[in-house]
Amino acid sequence: MEEDRTVKDIQELVNLTYSATIQASVEFDDDQIAALENLNQYCVQAALQTPEVIKKPLKVVYKANEAFKEALVAICLSYALINPRRKLRENKEFFDKNINIIPKAGNIKFLDFGQIAPENVQNAIYWEIIEDWKLYYDRECGGIKALVDEKTNLAGLDNYVRGGDPLYEFARFHRKYTEKKRAQEEKSKVAAQDAFRNAVVQSVATEVTRQQLLEGKNPMEIIDSLLSQANAYQPQKISKPSQSEQRQIGYRGRNRNNDSDDE
Repeated sequence: MEEDRTVKDIQELVNLTYSATIQASVEFDDDQIAALENLNQYCVQAALQTPEVIKKPLKVVYKANEAFKEALVAICLSYALINPRRKLRENKEFFDKNINIIPKAGNIKFLDFGQIAPENVQNAIYWEIIEDWKLYYDRECGGIKALVDEKTNLAGLDNYVRGGDPLYEFARFHRKYTEKKRAQEEKSKVAAQDAFRNAVVQSVATEVTRQQLLEGKNPMEIIDSLLSQANAYQPQKISKPSQSEQRQIGYRGRNRNNDSDDE
């Protein structure tokens, strides 16, 4: 009987931890709260598989919160690495110090983000990166290899070096993946602009040709004229600012933002 009661108490403890309501010192929207609650549930499930909890089930709350905090540190660190205005102090130790999970009455897990800028926390939390962390954290699925394969569709990621501290490994992957994605988006944007410009030029050339044909001009002379204009065309170059202008720009820039960026 006593053993059955112990098992029942442990199960109730697990259920409470799994179904905890998430509140935070930072304002999140409903979708972000749902993502955080999902992350908490994943951390509870992961904690149940650890040797410490298997040996002493009552440690499930502690181990689940430990895994939850580790995930939040990794996610905030990942955003710091892609934020051009991040401070040098925003490293793993900074986030580890400022992120705390505080149990409160009513089965509430209160996420305290300390001195971290609220907008940085809000921008860091979204479903995709939480799913990325879950895949990375699940070592049975392959860890970083599985994450790279999943996100790049087996194409790999150039210049990305695996290994090192797990939280930095995850954050560095996120940085490299974001760089690659934004480079592809910029290339697509340029290609779209070129296609639009070529379509406009072709449309204008067609209309000019039509008008000239209506005026009775020789078709071969029109073609020769268009080809010579195309060969003579040179894109306008943007002139570099003079040294005095560069000094003025640099002076204004330093006044506007004295913080240095860390690559």
